[in-house]
Amino acid sequence: MKVLLATIALTLISSGLLGQGNCNSCTVYNGYIANDIGMWKKGMDEATAAWLADPSSCTLYALTEVRYGFIGYLIGIGNKDEARPLIDDFEKNVSQLAVFTDREAEAEAFMVALLGFRMELSPASAIFLGPKAMKQLDMALEIGNNNPCVWIEKANAEASMPALAGGSKIKAAGSFRKAIELFESQNQNLECNWRYLNTHVLLGKVLEQTGDYKGACETYRKLLQAEPGFLLVRDKLLPAAEMKSE
Repeated sequence: MKVLLATIALTLISSGLLGQGNCNSCTVYNGYIANDIGMWKKGMDEATAAWLADPSSCTLYALTEVRYGFIGYLIGIGNKDEARPLIDDFEKNVSQLAVFTDREAEAEAFMVALLGFRMELSPASAIFLGPKAMKQLDMALEIGNNNPCVWIEKANAEASMPALAGGSKIKAAGSFRKAIELFESQNQNLECNWRYLNTHVLLGKVLEQTGDYKGACETYRKLLQAEPGFLLVRDKLLPAAEMKSE
């Protein structure tokens, strides 16, 4: 009876966390498209519970990914104090994820992101962490050249680096397109996949920065075809890009 109850409990945790047949968090996805950070936090709690109940590569990847996204959000709004302890937890998750051979490429990509987070917390550290991040990116590309997560981090690096250091918004757009192509061509389950949507958002923003407002609009419209309820794109990004393209 105890075994049966434990199995039922685990099933309930997993069904609340994951889209059927994949490692994506539907709670996080719904929070993302609704711009509801409270729902995102709920998804993070669910991911933590699922990992503790079933320590697999799938549940650990889900937890690492949701923390990755939330840290990016906190840094984006300037809340470095709240981000700092989460970055420490994220680093532990990345180290644990690297043990699973089926998630080696994702772990290497997350390590690139980790170094980026550290530089965001302390810009002066870019002097020594920047070169380390580029070496880590090269390693990630060598291991996971066909992994969309790796190409996302390549694009992030290209978009954020100064031109003298090899940065280029045009190159970043190409890398984001490559990540999208890999998401779509590898028969990955895109159900509840917030990073697939977010890669389009990042591509659209980079295109706007290059002055390609037509391309940005096309990207945002494609997103709304896939997810009509995506509030950020529907109510803000697309209307603004359309005004600039006129």
